[in-house]
Amino acid sequence: MHKANVTLRADTAPVATVDSSPALTTITQAYRFAIDPSPEQANLFRSHIGGSRFAYNALLGLVKANWDENRARKEAGEDVAKEDYLGTSHFDLLYLWAAKRDELAPWWAANGSSTYNDAAQRLSRAFANWRKGVGKFPTFKSRGRSGSVRFMNTAVRLSDAHHVRFARIGEVKTYESMRKLYRHLERGTGRILAATVSQASGRWWISFTVEVQRAIPTTRPPERVIGVDVGISTLYTGATPSGEHVLSVANPRHYQRSEAKLARAQRVASRRRGPRRGVAPSNRWLRANARVQQIHHQIADSRRNLIHETTTMLAKHYDRIVIEDLNVRGMVRNHALAKHVADASWGEFRRQLAYKTAWYGSELVLADRFYPSSKTCAGCGAVKAKLPLTLRTYACEHCGHVLDRDLNAATNLARWTSQSTAAGTHSVAGRGGAVRPSRQNIDESAHPVEASTEAPTLVGV
Repeated sequence: MHKANVTLRADTAPVATVDSSPALTTITQAYRFAIDPSPEQANLFRSHIGGSRFAYNALLGLVKANWDENRARKEAGEDVAKEDYLGTSHFDLLYLWAAKRDELAPWWAANGSSTYNDAAQRLSRAFANWRKGVGKFPTFKSRGRSGSVRFMNTAVRLSDAHHVRFARIGEVKTYESMRKLYRHLERGTGRILAATVSQASGRWWISFTVEVQRAIPTTRPPERVIGVDVGISTLYTGATPSGEHVLSVANPRHYQRSEAKLARAQRVASRRRGPRRGVAPSNRWLRANARVQQIHHQIADSRRNLIHETTTMLAKHYDRIVIEDLNVRGMVRNHALAKHVADASWGEFRRQLAYKTAWYGSELVLADRFYPSSKTCAGCGAVKAKLPLTLRTYACEHCGHVLDRDLNAATNLARWTSQSTAAGTHSVAGRGGAVRPSRQNIDESAHPVEASTEAPTLVGV
């Protein structure tokens, strides 16, 4: 596991006061854990996933056939009433499945009712997105080596901090403790809305959607401000409005450092007999593919863990965090930068900052997308016409100010005073054997408690 150099120097600005008794607010939060089902339980999960996929495809086929028939009748000159079209709402699709399930799937009773409710809900959402113009017309789902199924709250509950009980499946053990979620349920400050079981990266996962009562502090006055510039060589660079360098996170390049190992594992898997129509994969291919998935899993967990630790530290210790409103989707279209931008995961960094700043009473501000933070001199305010990416040091021709390019951009962002953005409410937990070789020294208490130090404090490995 390669180490990332993360340094933070505490700001010496006045400390803001925090409301000692913040009001409880109900939010929707997610908890994700790896589970360890027995072979029999894994087969039951696959049965539920397959049943959900079959119901989704069957309902989509019925709707498409009905719409095509009515379109043909209309083109033939017949009058077609609105009632002749099958509805695509959640309950319309559930009633349609109840009427057709004995004919289409005589085995439907082998799975719980949540299986088919999940299929109707997903198809209804797909049709709604298509009508809104945010998605394409729904297509049939193919059978793959991964998938998911959503259980309603009546079909899943926690037996204790290490076991989840499913209807028709039984008690399944988790790899890690669920004590935070279990304590919420014990105190009555949390309620499970649904749970999604999925198979990815060669593992089984469960994601809880939970309604939690959380103490959300009021937004603090912006007395401690930091501007964060994201980059490739240095992942995050933070500075105060005075230009003090307080945050530096070196880019560990998780994917690129594991690329050779991943390529070797993929070559081994390519020489095995993989799955194809009418042919089952060999056991040697299954083992080789599991190795490929394990490497992908370690890369994703390591990346997610670093983002979680950095965003939590920023949201707790600063009142206002200013970042750029980057067009990440457009950047990944550049074939020369796509791999580096995707590995840096700037979009996930922004998403986590959005909901964590709301949790801890700080504020996230997005600077205008066209604000020239890198081209503007932090000393005199002069703006360069051009600044190639190859130049890593900013040198101002007007005042002679010379400093690191990323530090100059972070200082300009810290001085930005535009409007803030709204925050989100979703979280996942980074985990895995390659995530944390040693605990990172981050103060877990809420702002403002850190002591000022003269030298940078190590907060990462």
